[in-house]
Amino acid sequence: MMDRKQLVDKLTNDIKQLENKIEHRRLYNIRNTVVRALLKSGIAIDYALPFILAAIIIAHSQAAKGNAPFKTDDITEKAGIETIDTSNGTHIEHLSYDFSYDNEILEHSTGWIVNDRGLYQRTVTSYRLNDTIDLSDIETVLSMSKEEIDSALVVTNIKTIQKNTLSSEDYIYDEDALIIVNHTSSEEQTVTRPETSGENELHSIWFIILSLSWGNFIRLTEKLFVKTYMRDKLKEYKPLFRKINKEELEEMKKVLELRKQNLAMITPSENVDNENNGYAYRLRRA
Repeated sequence: MMDRKQLVDKLTNDIKQLENKIEHRRLYNIRNTVVRALLKSGIAIDYALPFILAAIIIAHSQAAKGNAPFKTDDITEKAGIETIDTSNGTHIEHLSYDFSYDNEILEHSTGWIVNDRGLYQRTVTSYRLNDTIDLSDIETVLSMSKEEIDSALVVTNIKTIQKNTLSSEDYIYDEDALIIVNHTSSEEQTVTRPETSGENELHSIWFIILSLSWGNFIRLTEKLFVKTYMRDKLKEYKPLFRKINKEELEEMKKVLELRKQNLAMITPSENVDNENNGYAYRLRRA
């Protein structure tokens, strides 16, 4: 419980604060507006912190790989290599930077013949690959007969090819042969090109999705260990910095008058010092 001196000090201090707020209301409102904006920013940052952290980690990881989001990067592409090996000893390689070759293929082709219409013609049989045939062991596969291939694999297609004239590569089919087509990427042959706008947009969208997903994961994990958040503390201070409107100003004036009356009631033996804003003071005895 406060004694008389403590009560006088408290009332005097309250009066000074109220008078200061009333006299400098505009300055107080400017200060409160700035502080509330900072508090709101702090609350928003605290909410967004898991997502900001996730975005920083993912952006750093992708930038280290030379593929930063929201930036046109230089893309290094490996050349695609298509190899064609036949059972008659032919080996051909095709190199391309702008064409994506398909997967492994095993076919059988008859040699070229001239049909009744005077066209060159050959028949190609395609197979569905399975684990019984290992195309990486080219020599073993190419040493097999068509009958062995037919019994080991399922025929998926038989087509007849006809041509008026033959190109230089067509002569690899001058006799019946098994054909293995493989596709790999070259480690030595590469090309660098600018990232397209479409690639950049897709990559940036993917970055946003990853950041939101990992940010939400961090947020849920945080709930297991953190019980009191910074935003909760900041919310407690927001009411202390609200703007002083006209209605509240009038209320403050009434409270100020009441405080002055209360102070005067508990200081009957004190005189009023007009030079000190009307505050009471005790006369000292000589």
